[in-house]
Amino acid sequence: MRSSALMADPIIWHDFFSPKDVTWILLRGRIGYGHGDLLLKGEGNTPVILAPGQPVIDWSRYEAIEIRMLAEGGKEIKIKIDNYEDKQRLGPLGQYNDYRFNLHVEGPGVRPLAIMPTDSPFDKVAITSIRLVPRKADFPLTAGRQFIGKLEEYRNTIYVHSPSTLTFELPIPGDGRLHFGMGITEKNAPVTFRVTAGSKELYSKTVMDADIWEDADVDLSSYGGQNLKLTFETNADHQGGVALWANPLLTIKAAKNRPNVLIYMIDTLRADHTSLYGYARDTTPFLKKLGAQSLVFEDCQVQATWTKPSTASLLTSLYSYTHGIVQDHDTIPKGATTLAEQLRAAGYVTAGVVGNPFAGSITGLQRGFDYMSEWRVVQRHRTKEDRSTDSEAVNKILFPWLERHRDEPFFVYAHTMDPHAPYRPPLGFEDKFANPAETPEFDRTCKRLEGAVRYGGGIVVNRSRCTHNGINADRFIQRARDRYDGEILHNDWSLEQLVGKLKQLGILDNTLIVVVSDHGEEFWEHGWTAHGHSLYEELTHGVLLMWNPKLIPTPRRITAPVQLIDVMPTVLDLASLKIPDIVQGQSLAPFANGRPFQRRGPVLTSRFAHPQAKFTAAIPENRIDTVALLDANWKLIYREQAKQVGMNKVELYDRRTDRTEAENVATQHPQEVGRMMTEIGKWLDAQKQIRSLLGRGAKASIDQQTVEKLRSLGYLGGKQ
Repeated sequence: MRSSALMADPIIWHDFFSPKDVTWILLRGRIGYGHGDLLLKGEGNTPVILAPGQPVIDWSRYEAIEIRMLAEGGKEIKIKIDNYEDKQRLGPLGQYNDYRFNLHVEGPGVRPLAIMPTDSPFDKVAITSIRLVPRKADFPLTAGRQFIGKLEEYRNTIYVHSPSTLTFELPIPGDGRLHFGMGITEKNAPVTFRVTAGSKELYSKTVMDADIWEDADVDLSSYGGQNLKLTFETNADHQGGVALWANPLLTIKAAKNRPNVLIYMIDTLRADHTSLYGYARDTTPFLKKLGAQSLVFEDCQVQATWTKPSTASLLTSLYSYTHGIVQDHDTIPKGATTLAEQLRAAGYVTAGVVGNPFAGSITGLQRGFDYMSEWRVVQRHRTKEDRSTDSEAVNKILFPWLERHRDEPFFVYAHTMDPHAPYRPPLGFEDKFANPAETPEFDRTCKRLEGAVRYGGGIVVNRSRCTHNGINADRFIQRARDRYDGEILHNDWSLEQLVGKLKQLGILDNTLIVVVSDHGEEFWEHGWTAHGHSLYEELTHGVLLMWNPKLIPTPRRITAPVQLIDVMPTVLDLASLKIPDIVQGQSLAPFANGRPFQRRGPVLTSRFAHPQAKFTAAIPENRIDTVALLDANWKLIYREQAKQVGMNKVELYDRRTDRTEAENVATQHPQEVGRMMTEIGKWLDAQKQIRSLLGRGAKASIDQQTVEKLRSLGYLGGKQ
């Protein structure tokens, strides 16, 4: 018996093509609007449009593109998704025709979509609609397991074809409760879910809506101390209807023997713009207060300077160079182990709420999560007042989840997007550091600069680009900083609300809170804005704070260099859990209990050449790979192909006197350069061996002898 469900929501652009509300980007030709159509015409070359950046599209979830349009001339229409191309002959000219392109895009991930509606360099085209058709998830077995999403909220499920019966016998603790979710896969095909104990019905509900999850909570305390046979039944009016039992969980209200874990990610937060790290503006009053009771790492280095590889490094404890994520559609190696996988295996219930698409399934980071609310779920919880921030929306999802799961050990990964560009702090926060009266002009300026350098993480411009566009550069950069700082303040407020919720639920003192950032942001310190294009301090210095009064009884500020990849082994160590063999970070738990800490491996960050360097050519470093190695005294930046872009092959900075990395002193200290270059060379060689252990297409077998050798050399981390 087979059934299916849509893997995503259809996306349709139609009847709103107008000068005020069009988001498609013109790459070639001329663009216009009329009678609800998008009008295109070549100017001696074929017209080409590029799909908007929002919504972000995971092409692995879509099976076709359907385009309805009229062409006045030409022979063919073509689409291109990254390196995948397809084309068709145009239908009769001068009338509307429907074109369907069946997609064969391999693997998950986001890629740019370009459409060339005609190969005529001069004739007009009118596009009425563009539709993305979702793929279907199959349920081929009588019963099985799948990770299923509803409106981008994903859960681990047991699927069954109705009518069905599943029976489990298990001991019930004195105050036991049963939690589970329910879902159906087809619209207008309700399914009734029942849970019984012998002949007694404990729960029954008919689920009508295929777009949402229903949650249940059943009191089993009257069966405490008994072995109970629980039966999960489903029935439907039409035989074979698929029912989904999501994350059945038996809980007790008893003291937990392990701490809850909350990792709170603040995307694009540079450490030196927080009052926690001494910033003149009080942008993080709550974080500063929390920091007085925490381990605060003053010199935490991220492993990449854009979200996708940096978050992958955080949750796998692998250098970004090692996991190898370069393209938007790359995923973590199958041989990597995620923090969520380790904690779930230890009995934790795991949830991720991510405001950035790169922090979810398109990077493979859904692995190990029982619940995953992707960025579209977060967007639906935002209000107009949130503007470009989402930390308050993340809380709206987390609060009811925490209420349901307060009684079992949990791991939550919360990924918030304020202060990521665009900088539009909400009302009540905008006026803290900026003049709201200037916001309309600032927004218009940003609009003028969009597309100056194509990049999704913000507007990447230099001072000369502003001047070239007739923009007052000093005014622009100050207004950007002011609004960036306002978004930091808003995120700090949201974090305070989340910690307050943990306290209200009575679970705060048993929760290990880890606050991190994935990378920083540049405001022309080295010539550019935004992030991802270099490895200077304003981009690599991240926030790292750990709080828990039981696990960290003595607050401390740590000046020794640490890394984002140290978080995973530290969390596992503090929870007294096994650290996987292949991690490259090192547990920082000795700082929590007053033991000596000795760094074994290098503190290192890296970036690969931008895969679409032709679109980012204005930034020379986007065309080459870069590696940066540092210790307490020195930082060395190495660019093997520097000559071809006119940059320094080696830069050395004295971190004791020059944390802003303003003066390259490589020529004055050749011995330090030589020492650090030797270390980089050895490290690069070791990464080849580690990559072979991780594999790419399937989980690799572990050569334990190689693992131990790499660990002895300091190239694998774990405990001391």
